[in-house]
Amino acid sequence: MEQTSIHDLPADLVKPSVKGKNTVITGGARGLGFAFAEILAGAGANIALLDVGAPKEGSVEALESNTGAKIRYYKTDVTSREQVNQTIEAIEKEFGSVDININAAGVVTDESFLTTSDKNLSTTFNVNENTFNNSSQFVGSFLVSQACANAMVRKWEKLGKPKPAEAAPTGHIIFIGSVSTHISTYVQQTSCYVASKAAVGGLVKPLAMELSQYGIRVNILSPGSMRTDMFLQVEKTFPDLTKQFNQEHFFGRVGFPHELGPAIIYLSTSTWTTGQDIVVDGGVSGWKHRGNW
Repeated sequence: MEQTSIHDLPADLVKPSVKGKNTVITGGARGLGFAFAEILAGAGANIALLDVGAPKEGSVEALESNTGAKIRYYKTDVTSREQVNQTIEAIEKEFGSVDININAAGVVTDESFLTTSDKNLSTTFNVNENTFNNSSQFVGSFLVSQACANAMVRKWEKLGKPKPAEAAPTGHIIFIGSVSTHISTYVQQTSCYVASKAAVGGLVKPLAMELSQYGIRVNILSPGSMRTDMFLQVEKTFPDLTKQFNQEHFFGRVGFPHELGPAIIYLSTSTWTTGQDIVVDGGVSGWKHRGNW
């Protein structure tokens, strides 16, 4: 490829932005999923929230009013291929395209490896349709990212199949992992959850390679412990456990969801980052800590 002047490149390649981009977020009704919706909508993106559970009353309307972004909620069992495909097709029709996909659905069960139940395995790796929390870590991430990738390929085809070396990204797929796949914690026994996050992480490099021909970037964001609604419930019920979580971090506290904002914006816009695991953990993975086990 001949050297190209920066002035000859597409604007989105030189000054990438999420403004006007259509974003599909799984687990979007609450927790990190909804926090990502707030961050991206605040930066000008439109949001399609996928979740089997409903958002808090008035939250979608308030976010739309406060940001001016288009926000829609789609009740979806992310482990049903039929439902996922129907939902993504509906989003394409209503929004016009799928530009960004963030796979944030998940829930943690604190259970010893020695006694991990079939129910825990089932709901962590593949939630069934009767489970309220859309907790599939792997199957749901696989199916939704697959459907979104196909939507992005259709977008690429409509654009005239541009060469990835010369064009702005067709789309961004972001999986939400966990710092627990990088370092073990004594605070909880979550082998099933960690294994499922590791499985999700295993998708990143092969998908980044396979989808690069279509201009699609694929990455994973691995946060440390965050003060989501789920964490606040733990804080009320098990205050000593919360202290242990805080002690694991360099700054003596777990993170706030908005502190993942710069990372999620970066991964939603980067033109040169793909196949990577970005760890944003408040230092948890940077030192040895056993605590009072």
